[in-house]
Amino acid sequence: MIVFFADKVKPWKTKLNKLLFYSDFMHYKKTGYSISGAEYYALPMGPVPNNFNSIFEYAGKHDFITITYHDFKNGGIGEAFNPHPGKKFNSDLFELKEIECLEGVINSLGYCSTDEIIKRSHEEMAWLENCTHKKRIDYNYAFSLKYA
Repeated sequence: MIVFFADKVKPWKTKLNKLLFYSDFMHYKKTGYSISGAEYYALPMGPVPNNFNSIFEYAGKHDFITITYHDFKNGGIGEAFNPHPGKKFNSDLFELKEIECLEGVINSLGYCSTDEIIKRSHEEMAWLENCTHKKRIDYNYAFSLKYA
């Protein structure tokens, strides 16, 4: 999934977390199971997969993607996820419905800015009802998604 999104939209880390969330939850809504099997948590900037930094570090270290770091004028550092020149998305690892779901998320949210996708995720009941205590988001919230 990370390779797919890196290839299609070259997202920043925060946006990638939301694309993964929407893909898993949209697929759950349609089929009763997620694509990745990841647990998601409601953190201040929106839903994220559990241990997302470790997942991304693994993907970068093993050359599935290329992570580039950018210094911002406000002192922050951003991480952009780009396709690795030697790796292509392997569609054989996914069922057709999963690929259709990933493409659906790209079509509906892939070209939103990071700020816009954060804003949208903050309107989801999945985040609203779990953000105060940074709780795990139950997949049953998939049935109340507004954006996907």
